[in-house]
Amino acid sequence: MAQPCTAILIDPFNKTITEVVWNGDFHHIYQLIDCDTYDCARINRQGDAIFVDDEGLFKEEQCFFKHDDYPQPLAGKGLILGCDAEGESIMPSISLAEAQEKISFGFPVPVADGSVLWMAV
Repeated sequence: MAQPCTAILIDPFNKTITEVVWNGDFHHIYQLIDCDTYDCARINRQGDAIFVDDEGLFKEEQCFFKHDDYPQPLAGKGLILGCDAEGESIMPSISLAEAQEKISFGFPVPVADGSVLWMAV
């Protein structure tokens, strides 16, 4: 089990980005982002990633967010953690302030040509 650390929680339902304590257990990620299975979206070369609900796009009444360093909108809550050389989750290298600057809340809008526009709120 990884060591407890500070992580960054993104909540598009309440439009908040806050620091939380992650207890080091991967089961705790499920609780923090309200999901049954998760995936990761890598956001930088330092190993930071956003853990998101792997089934988030299938849920009704969904909210979305976008990180400037990831090409697609993400569904549901997200948790930013870092990764060490051994693959263990650790405190992210980005700060809360940097995350707040790079994250926007909104929704994806499909366009006739197959592309998707991001509509910020």
